[in-house]
Parts: sequence; structure tokens; C-alpha cells
Amino acid sequence: MRTDSTRVSNVAKTETSHYLHEKYGEAYAAVKIRQGKLQEGAQDAHEAIRPTSTLRTPDSLTAVLDKDQMKLYRLIWSRFVASEMTPAIIDTVAVTLDQNGVTFRANGSQTKFEGFTKLYVSSRDSDQKDNILPPLAVGDDVKMLKTDPAQHFTQPPARYSEANLVKALEENGVGRPSTYAPTIETIQKRYYVKLNARRFEPTELGEIVNSLIVEFFPDIVNVKFTANVESELDRIETGEADWVKVIDQFYKPFEKEVAHAETGIAKIQIKDEPAGFNCDICGAPMVIKMGRYGKFYACSRFPNCRNTKAIVKEIGVVCPKCHIGQVVERKSKRNRVFYGCSRYPDCDFVSWDKPVGRDCPVCGHFLVEKKS
Repeated sequence: MRTDSTRVSNVAKTETSHYLHEKYGEAYAAVKIRQGKLQEGAQDAHEAIRPTSTLRTPDSLTAVLDKDQMKLYRLIWSRFVASEMTPAIIDTVAVTLDQNGVTFRANGSQTKFEGFTKLYVSSRDSDQKDNILPPLAVGDDVKMLKTDPAQHFTQPPARYSEANLVKALEENGVGRPSTYAPTIETIQKRYYVKLNARRFEPTELGEIVNSLIVEFFPDIVNVKFTANVESELDRIETGEADWVKVIDQFYKPFEKEVAHAETGIAKIQIKDEPAGFNCDICGAPMVIKMGRYGKFYACSRFPNCRNTKAIVKEIGVVCPKCHIGQVVERKSKRNRVFYGCSRYPDCDFVSWDKPVGRDCPVCGHFLVEKKS
């Protein structure tokens, strides 16, 4: 079952209200039964994901759920029950200080009533604590204790992580929860993107494919295309639209785009680049070719000579095993980055972690870069 509905049965709401009255008191139970707002295009065939009974508390199931199951159940149970509680009340105060034409502002906040946060606090809010300002009145003088000069530069938007990408897909109505994982898996399997520090980076192959699709299929890669298709499918389901007409409206222009792309893309050729050295088998110049998984070195006499070499990236560190070769960045069959010696197979040094070129002062083993 999959659903992104916020709809909950009145039976579950009533049971939860009784539980809150008994456990936390009347002040914490929402007076009115809330009706969650349904997002446009949401799957509403099923209820929201919730516990079958609020009375099955996480603590009552410790004997039957393992560690991971308990984490998931506690999250679902706590968030659902919290959704039927009263809001938190937070007092806020803002202070404005003017001096020599320069304005300074300070904001303070203090929780007056916990409300639903007594039971559930999201990870986004967990670090937010009361920020209490000292008592001040209009016209008070304040003393400057110190200055903290800091310069900030505009940063480009961060690359997508898996979570950010899923969120962006949801916000733009692209796909469904059941299609997010296969979509992310496909763009990695085809080497359109690669993960670097848990962030997606487009590969050269991905950029080429994207530019071709944008050029020849601009309507389909429009971020609103999928959302519009989903809307049309919903209209077909309710009988508001005829499926034959909907398919016809899409297929006729699409057929023309495909025909144009078949002739246009066939003319596009990715030229080989000179590699700057000769083939160690036949002596012919080596060239840089574009393959399915990016660029690689190949003999210019292909197919008469099939000599190929991977293009490796040196990291500027001498191999800690043979002390002759350079540590280079390589890719496993599963597209995972690892580090090896440039003299392979003469030297079989390998490491999943990036060496930093120094040895441990305690044991003498080479040090690696770790990211938390």
C-alpha cells in the first residue's frame, strides 16, 4: 500500500483524543477534530499511515519489535498522536537598537506552553532552545561588549542529496513515492550522475544527454509535464476526460519530436580528443573517447588495435605501499570511488578512504580522510 493522504478516520481521532485526555490532560488534546489539508495530486485512496490503535504505545510493544522496527513505529505513533494535540505557544520579543545611523536587532523567544512538542519534536526543531533576552525598556542604553566582524559571500545553491532530490520531486509534482527510488537508481546506473560526499554531481555523459533532451524534447523535460499528465490521468479516472483524446493530444506532437530527434541526434558526433601520448602496443597516437561511463583513453587505430586505458585522477599523494607510484582515484564495478596505486598491477595498494600523505605518529599506518 502507498499513500500520501492526510485523511484519518473519525474512530482513530476519537480514540486518540481520549488517550490524550487521560495521559496529558485536557489542555493538550485538540478541541476540534482536524482535517488535514490534501496536497494537489496526492494519492488519497487509503488513509494516512498511522497506528492501528493509539493504545498500542511504543513502550507496550518492546517485546515484539526489534530495534529498527521500534524506531519506525515510534516515529509513526508519535507524529500521529502529536497531530491531534494542541499547538505549542511561544512568546517572542524583538529589540531594535539604533546607534549613529546603524540599526541592530536581537530576537528572543521562550516556550509558554509545550503543546504537541511535549510528545514530538522534529529533528529540524530539536536544536532550537529558548533564547531569552535580558529585561529592557524603551530608551534604555546598552553597552557594547565586543564586535564579531565576519564577511560572507554568496554561495551557489547546494547540490541535491537523495533526500533533497525527493523533496524537489514532491514539491513539483514529478512522479509518485513508488517511482522516486527507481528514478534515482536509474540516473546512477546510466552514469548520468555520481555521488560525491552524498551529493549528486552531473557527469559529462549526463550533461550531454540532458542538453540533447532539452533541445529535442523541451515539452517533456518541462518540470510541469509530469504533473500535468498526472492531472489528466485523474480526470480520466473521474470521467471528466476521454482517454483517447488525452493520448492523441500527447502522441501527435511527440511523434513529430521523435522523428526530428532521430535525424538531428544522428548528426551529432562527439569528436575524439588527442591524449598526448602514443599507444604502448602499436605506437599509434592515443585519443580520448566518450563511453557509457565517461571518458577513457583508446588507440586511434581502433578496431585494429583495441588498447584502452582508464583515465585516472591523481590526488597528489605518493603510494604509501611502494613509495614509487601515485595514489589515483578509481571506480569499482558498482561505481563506488576507491583509491589505488598508479603502478597497478605491480603494486596492489587499495583503499576505500582517501589517503592524505601522512602516517599516524602512533602506529605508523597511513592516515586517511574521513567525513562524518
